Amino acid sequence: MKILKKITHIAALSTALVLLTVTAFPAFAAGSGAIEQIRTGDVVCFGTPDAACGFDGKWLVLDSEHTNTGAPGIFLVSLNLIGSEQGRSLLFRDIGEVSVSFSDRGEAFAEEHPGSTDYQGSDIQTWCEDFAQNHLTQAEYQALLPTWKSDAAAVIPGLGIPLPGAMNGTVDFDLVENILNGDRLFLLSAEEITNEQYGFSDGSSRIAAFKGTAEGYWLRSPHIPTFPLDVGFVFGFGIVMDFPVNANFMMELGTYARPACNLDIGSITNAEVLTVSDETTIWRLSFQDEANERQYDTSLPEKIEAMDLGAMLRTVLIVAVCVLIFLVILVIVLIRIVSRKRRAKQALK
Repeated sequence: MKILKKITHIAALSTALVLLTVTAFPAFAAGSGAIEQIRTGDVVCFGTPDAACGFDGKWLVLDSEHTNTGAPGIFLVSLNLIGSEQGRSLLFRDIGEVSVSFSDRGEAFAEEHPGSTDYQGSDIQTWCEDFAQNHLTQAEYQALLPTWKSDAAAVIPGLGIPLPGAMNGTVDFDLVENILNGDRLFLLSAEEITNEQYGFSDGSSRIAAFKGTAEGYWLRSPHIPTFPLDVGFVFGFGIVMDFPVNANFMMELGTYARPACNLDIGSITNAEVLTVSDETTIWRLSFQDEANERQYDTSLPEKIEAMDLGAMLRTVLIVAVCVLIFLVILVIVLIRIVSRKRRAKQALK
């Protein structure tokens, strides 16, 4: 009987210690240590998924320790592309039906409407703020760090072949002071989307999809004045070029957003592993003791091989030159044959 009483007392004491331990710590303490395990290349989930606009709540970690300004934080970009609330394309800036081509680059309109390529005050910047307000909780929104940043000029290889307005074959972007001015959600720059430290090592790494289909998306970087209505753009096959702010060019393309943000690490109160897929850990984040119990699709997009458009165009040019040379030689040969026949007829006379 005495032994039974001792066992009962020990069990009661153990239960009391467990309850004391549980109540002595915050509800999320068990997962708070996992925050340090989030790595560059992982995917974190927060926000309210919205099938209509294509937002699935998944964000790719570009830098797990620093913001895009180098300060402590986590630099993120949406894993997939996002459209309007109706699921349609987005414009960088609506400037009407102005059309841009290699022969008319919109110089006259740009001169009459300065600032057409400015990120600050653009339609896409307004969309970023509206999207954050509508698809994030207050705790999630407050976890996004306001960002101030100036962008240096950037030169991107482009297609590598001479084009009207870009005879050196590069795509040149202007420097902009204070292009981010307290923005919490914003577009990537031309420099960031080509930065290998963020995982953008080639065209394939830059391809992103809207509802499962690879599409193009805007960058915040303005082109130099040779194309005064163009800003940075990542085409659906992964190449970084420029495109008119109203998407009115010789071809019709889907134009979407791939917003980025800087996350305050200290605001994260829980990081829960949802799954590990292809060595990529997918986390669900909670902020400021606000439990995130939303369900997220944990599948990852299939990698799409980028199309080397520059190589294809160079090949086409080489073939075209070879065909032209062949035709010239053929014409010369035919002329000589005809001349010989004429001389032979004249000799017979």
